[in-house]
Amino acid sequence: MNIYIHLLLVIASIFISQITIAQQAIPPSTDLMVGFYGRPGAVSLGVLGQYSIEDLMPKIKAKANEYAQITGNQKITPAFHIIYGLATYDPGKDNDYITPLSDGKVMQYINAGKASGFAVIIDLQLGKLSPLEAVKPVLPYLKHENVHLAIDPEFEVNNLEVPPGKVIGHISGDEINQIQSAMTKYMTENDIDTTKILIVHMFRKSMVNQPETVKNYDNIDLIMNLDGHGSPQLKVDIYNGLYSKSAAASVAGGFKLFFLEDKPSMMTPKQVLGMENVGKTKIKIPPRYINYQ
Repeated sequence: MNIYIHLLLVIASIFISQITIAQQAIPPSTDLMVGFYGRPGAVSLGVLGQYSIEDLMPKIKAKANEYAQITGNQKITPAFHIIYGLATYDPGKDNDYITPLSDGKVMQYINAGKASGFAVIIDLQLGKLSPLEAVKPVLPYLKHENVHLAIDPEFEVNNLEVPPGKVIGHISGDEINQIQSAMTKYMTENDIDTTKILIVHMFRKSMVNQPETVKNYDNIDLIMNLDGHGSPQLKVDIYNGLYSKSAAASVAGGFKLFFLEDKPSMMTPKQVLGMENVGKTKIKIPPRYINYQ
């Protein structure tokens, strides 16, 4: 595990520096958001799948309130982070190795979120789909003010003769731009004037090719969600290596915590926000998105 996280520090810091050079310094407009990640009904895929919506909401609110209390009642947005397109070993009827969540299930979370001030992040694994193919079916959900998108390259196997999970997938900087462009076009055509978030997951340099081509879009906040589980001090060292002041000016940071896998213990909200030390160090630039699995 230590080798994995050390590799993340080295390769992702290169990625962030390349993106920063390519973009103008446009500060992200996202408020602090706290989300619980998973697939509805899938206990093994994260905390979101371990509880009903009714039981989950007070748990997320309680976690968000921890951050609100220590930031002087700063507006904290709780979020459902839902795996919508799930990569599977079975190719399925469309031969794309993706099982989408039903519209009815997605709308349960969107409607519950609207009623209680929750954001909903629709997360897309890829299988044999291109990023644009994966995103197009969920663009109509952007009509809902509380909906944002995430793309996960890990299980991408487009043009490969293996099922997801056999290799670590990738997308390109240009494909990230295609997603942002498709979002912008849909929002313009449907008079959506709210800023949307696009989260991109990565834990290897190879997961995003040509990162220097990634652009900023005025109505989209791009968040690089760089995760890893291990010792808190090592995670802080990694994060500080990724997010300098110059990087944070154009790309928002995501910090992921694991209820079970972070050892010897999970970081506290004060530690995540850099208000308390973790060992001999502390987070220098607080993340804008904090997600729990």
